[in-house]
Formats: sequence, structure tokens, C-alpha cells
Amino acid sequence: MSEEPRSKADEAVVPSYRSSAAARMVNIPVATLRVWERRYQVVGPTQTPSGQRLYSSQDVRRLVLIKQLVNRGHGIGMLARMDTAALQDLMDEADQTEGVMNGAVAPVDRVRSPEVSRRIDPVRVLLVGKDAALHWQDQLHAFEDDGVRVVKAIDGSPSSELSLRGLVADLVLADLPALHMETVDWLVRLQRLVGARQILTVYGFASSQVTGALHARGAILHRAPVAAPELMQSLMDAVRGWRSVARGLRHVPEPAPVPRFDGPTLASLVQSMPRVACECPQHLAHLVTLLGQFESYSADCESREPADVALHAYLYRVAGHARALMEEALITVAQAEGISVPDKDQATA
Repeated sequence: MSEEPRSKADEAVVPSYRSSAAARMVNIPVATLRVWERRYQVVGPTQTPSGQRLYSSQDVRRLVLIKQLVNRGHGIGMLARMDTAALQDLMDEADQTEGVMNGAVAPVDRVRSPEVSRRIDPVRVLLVGKDAALHWQDQLHAFEDDGVRVVKAIDGSPSSELSLRGLVADLVLADLPALHMETVDWLVRLQRLVGARQILTVYGFASSQVTGALHARGAILHRAPVAAPELMQSLMDAVRGWRSVARGLRHVPEPAPVPRFDGPTLASLVQSMPRVACECPQHLAHLVTLLGQFESYSADCESREPADVALHAYLYRVAGHARALMEEALITVAQAEGISVPDKDQATA
């Protein structure tokens, strides 16, 4: 009976390439490939009985992504911890940002596959100011392929502000001749009204007190006149930050386990481990306490300005899972010493 033909997916995991061939396809020295494996475990090649390493097509694809991202300034240590799908997301994001900025300097036709297009979250921009639409609507139109679109333009009058009810935007782009302290309150009010993540302002004149107040609220400021590529770079840098946080949120499970110990229970558990010669229990308890405090702090920060909500939601999740890991480590040490650990109901009662 003849064997059924293998699918492309099956073939992708078959170890087929020796170290020299894999390194040549990735365009790195064999020595570099071996260092990456030894220090960072970037891939796990199959080893033959004779000790020869063999790499699959999936291994090579992962190595190519890592090489490209290293060339763009990312650290190999960070990349090695990411799965291949996350590496591809990071590469897509880098391509999008680079393509946007190249297009800002010299517009070109950019063809984007449906798969990549589906991954781009829309960036809805509200233009504010009498001349905002005149100055920036056409510039932003060039970035529609990257998900950037103007949802509305208002001149800033009270009647135009009333027209924003029910509108949702991600970024407020204001072009104003002068900024005053009342302007700060007004822009923040507009930001909250449309649920925007950030304010980007082009202005003619303002005092340092006013610009400082806007900076404190996470606003991006540019003194007029500002070249279109520079403003678009600021906009896409902000967008890249949002997308990075969104990707982080997708990769951190929610919710973290509830805290296992309160302060007195934690101190009592550490004091019950006198046989541990080093101070590891105390250090672990200190880490649990600090991470729990940062977890609470990040949760409180979610109620701050809209631009901070997603970032602090991400930090809250990460801190919670880190705290839970340190709790498990402390429990493991206690159990190794034969110490009884209170169950969660007792600890949280």
C-alpha cells in the first residue's frame, strides 16, 4: 500500500535541514546559530543518533523572523521567549510602521493581504480646530490602508462640540493657534467625550505651564509649523504603543488567581520556616508583598485618564500573575520544609 502524501503542514515540521543549510537560509553564520541555541534556546532542532542537528521549515521560518527583528533593534533574549505567532505579529507591526512612514515621505501604492488587514485595529481620529481639516485631512487619508480614518472634523465652537454626542474616536488631533489653561480642560473634556486614548496637538503659542499640563495628561505636542512626516511619525508611534499593549493583553490570561495570603498570614508562614538557612523565604515574601502592592496600584490607575487604561490593565494582569507565581514558590519552599500552608479560604477569610 502506498503512503498517503503529506500535507504542507506536515512537511513544515519534518526535520530536513542541517545546521549549515539552515544558517545559510537565515543568512547568519553557523556559529551564531549555535550561540542562539545554547544561550537562548531559540529553536529545538532534532538531533540524530550521530549528533547532527536537523531543522524543520518551521524552525527556519522562526529563525528568519528572529534575524529580521534583531536587525530592527529588538533584543534576542526577548524574541527567544516569544512564540512564532507573536514574532510574526511583531514583524507585521514593524512592516506597517515602516510602510506608513515611507508613504508619508513619498506616497506609494501599498498592497496588503486580507490576513494582515484583519489584524489592523482601526484608528479613529477626531480633528479639532478651524484649520485642522484643511491641514491634516488629506495627510491622514493617505494612511487609510493602515486603518487610520477621520471620523469627524469640528471647528471647536460650542455647536460643533454638541455634534460629538455618541461619537467614538481613538485620538483627538487638535490644530490650534494658541493654548491656554482653559484649553487644556476643554481638550481633556473632548477626549473623555469621545473616549479617545490620546490627544495630539499642533499649536502656535503656549506657556510652559500649559504645555506641562498637557504633557502630564499624556498629550503629544508639536509647535507649528510641523512637517507632515513628523506629525505622522508621532501619530503612528502612539498607535504602535496601543497595539503593543493590546497584543500584550491578548497574551496574558485573565484573571490572575486571587491573593493567597494577607499580611499577617504571610509573616506567620515565613516565621514558621526557621530551618531554611538562607533568607529565601523572606525574599519571596517581600516579592509577594511588592507585587501585590503594584497589582493594587495598577488597578487604581485604570480609573485615570483614558490613555492609561489599557496599559494599566495589562500591568495589573502581569503583576497579578507574577504575584501568584511568587506565592506558589513560597508554598513550594514551605512544603519542602514540612510546614502546613493555610488553604485559600483561611488565608482570604
